[in-house]
Amino acid sequence: KDISDFQADVVQFRNDFTANGPMVQGLPPMDAVDRLTRFKEELKIRQRKFELYKGGEELFALSHQEYPDLVQTSKEIKLASQLFDLYVDVIRTINEWKLMPWDTISVNVDDMRDTMESYAARCKKLPGRLRSYNCYDQLRIEIDDFNTVLPLLKELSKDSIKARHWEEVMETCNVQLDVVGNPDFKLQSLIEANLVSVEEEIEEITDGADKQLKIEHQLGEINAQWQSQEFSFQEWKDRGIHVLKATPL
Repeated sequence: KDISDFQADVVQFRNDFTANGPMVQGLPPMDAVDRLTRFKEELKIRQRKFELYKGGEELFALSHQEYPDLVQTSKEIKLASQLFDLYVDVIRTINEWKLMPWDTISVNVDDMRDTMESYAARCKKLPGRLRSYNCYDQLRIEIDDFNTVLPLLKELSKDSIKARHWEEVMETCNVQLDVVGNPDFKLQSLIEANLVSVEEEIEEITDGADKQLKIEHQLGEINAQWQSQEFSFQEWKDRGIHVLKATPL
């Protein structure tokens, strides 16, 4: 009776997974993640029962029962996990980054880039049948958008960016950013400013800032050079007129 009950339960579990599992088309990604978590736990329960019954069959030399629905559901859960586990990793990582203080971004941005590139590589390796799901499209958008914004963040974190440049950024994005001299300013505020939508304008601002800083350095070098120079004057032809003394070659 236990075997027959388990067989019926496996069929019901399969039907439930097909109708209400994470692979239902059009399901919001986080709803699919919640469903996948539930079915993973339910699968573990049935796999333990399967191993228990299998051990009894071997002990009493009974014929081994096949559960094709259980095998197929297990395969599909593993397949779904490749997509939804990656989605969770990406969303969790981005949310953690959003809470980072802005003044730490310059030393972390390269590691952030490497992490997103690894996510992009995992996404490209996903089986083709997963690419028809809404979660895959959303995953690509999250990865692509963050890979686009990362170079902008790197440029905005340079020493060349001054208060006047942040004024330009705010005007371009039509937002207020309390970033200058504020150690509590978080990356989330810049992410929410939707820099991706004005990518070219932000690049123009940061390129201009780099050029301005270069000019400032050059002027500083010129000023330092002339500060150390000494000039000698001499009287011209005993007429009471002083002129710059020539430097001997």
